[in-house]
Amino acid sequence: MTNIRTLDWARKAYLAKIPLVPRILGRVTRLFYSCEIPYTAAIDPTVVFAHRGLGVVIGHDTQIGARTRVLQNVTIGGRSGVRANPRIGNAVLIGAGAAILGDVKVGDGAQIAAHAVVLTDVPPGATAAGVPARIVAPRV
Repeated sequence: MTNIRTLDWARKAYLAKIPLVPRILGRVTRLFYSCEIPYTAAIDPTVVFAHRGLGVVIGHDTQIGARTRVLQNVTIGGRSGVRANPRIGNAVLIGAGAAILGDVKVGDGAQIAAHAVVLTDVPPGATAAGVPARIVAPRV
C-alpha cells in the first residue's frame, strides 16, 4: 500500500461522509510515511510523491493537478495571516525542500527549484528559484 492509495481511500471515505475512516487512514499515513497529507486536499490521483511523500506537509484546502511530481520535504499550505492555500497546476515539478505558501497559483508545466520559497504566483511553464522565489527562466 502506497501513501497515495491510502490518501485516495481516505478522500473517498471523506466525500462519502464516513467520518472515522479518513482520520484513521490519515494517522496511518503519518505513522508509516512521516508526512501530513490531509484527506481534505484535492489531489489528483496521478500526482507522484517521490520517496512516498517523506516529510511532505500539505495544507487542508490545497489543490494539486494531474501529473505533478512532489519531491521529499516539501511544504504546500497557508501562511501566517493568509488563510487561502495554494493551487498547483498540471505537470508541475516541485523540488526537494521547497515551500509554496499562501494564496499562490502555480501554472501548468512550471518548475519549482529545490529549497525555493514561493510566495507569489508562478506563470505556466516558468521556473522559480530562490528565497523568496522569483522567476529565473521561462520554459521555451
